[in-house]
Amino acid sequence: MIISTGLVVLAAAAASAASAAMPAPTLVEPVWIAEGQFCEPETVLPMPDGHLLVSNVCDYRTDGTGYLTELSALGEVLTPKRIEGLDAPLGMARRGQRLYVVDRNSVRVYVGVDLSAERVIPLPSRVANDIAVGADGSLFVTDTAAGHVYLVRPSEEVSTLTPQPVFPGANGIAIDGDVLWVGGERLWRIELASLEISVVGPSWLEDIDGIEVVDGQVLQVTPVGGPLVQLVNGAVSSVTAVEGVGSANHGYQPSTGLVLIPTGYDNQVVAFRSPDLAKHPVKGSR
Repeated sequence: MIISTGLVVLAAAAASAASAAMPAPTLVEPVWIAEGQFCEPETVLPMPDGHLLVSNVCDYRTDGTGYLTELSALGEVLTPKRIEGLDAPLGMARRGQRLYVVDRNSVRVYVGVDLSAERVIPLPSRVANDIAVGADGSLFVTDTAAGHVYLVRPSEEVSTLTPQPVFPGANGIAIDGDVLWVGGERLWRIELASLEISVVGPSWLEDIDGIEVVDGQVLQVTPVGGPLVQLVNGAVSSVTAVEGVGSANHGYQPSTGLVLIPTGYDNQVVAFRSPDLAKHPVKGSR
């Protein structure tokens, strides 16, 4: 992956001039609700075997009370503390046999089906939050307090993606080939080859936590405590929620078509299907 260190171009997408008020969400029924085993669940990550990992931050403590819970694809708790002894696990990502967990300004790396601890990569961040993994193994980690995205190369050399902090409130992050998506005060699209940055979505689409690339044209995002907002080619196509449920860093499982909502302080994981996906057939979903 080629990362340019040249001039960053900020360009507002035309869609950002749309209505300043979020429309009322379409309410749907949950497929399942998991509860009883969580401590402020933050992120849901589908795994290759169909199971789900849920990070539990437990009041952002630093005394090893954080953990990851393993669920079945039906929301059944398989292992309440699949990995424990963490401080405040936030974002998670996987590529190949490796699982990456952001935990207190470091990235913990686990390997294999048994998720054996491999190493810890320290970061110079103030509040490291979410993570994405490039095809070459490069890591991209958001820093909410500093407004930066950190790039960790396979050699573990760490640098900022841009010379200046241009992502205020940087939170959710996802990668799709040579395009990086970053959420925070707004939703940003970054061309990694040129570092051209554009703002995507209407002005009400802000405070972005979860980002999932369903395919090249369909993107799902969740504002902090908000509904699921789906965009097609950069334009909002639907806003969906389960009544009374707000999201932290949601996940999406193509094999089941389920949107997976961790509710934070409500200590639940809620699964539902986005009705809008039926209008946009997606590879790998059913």
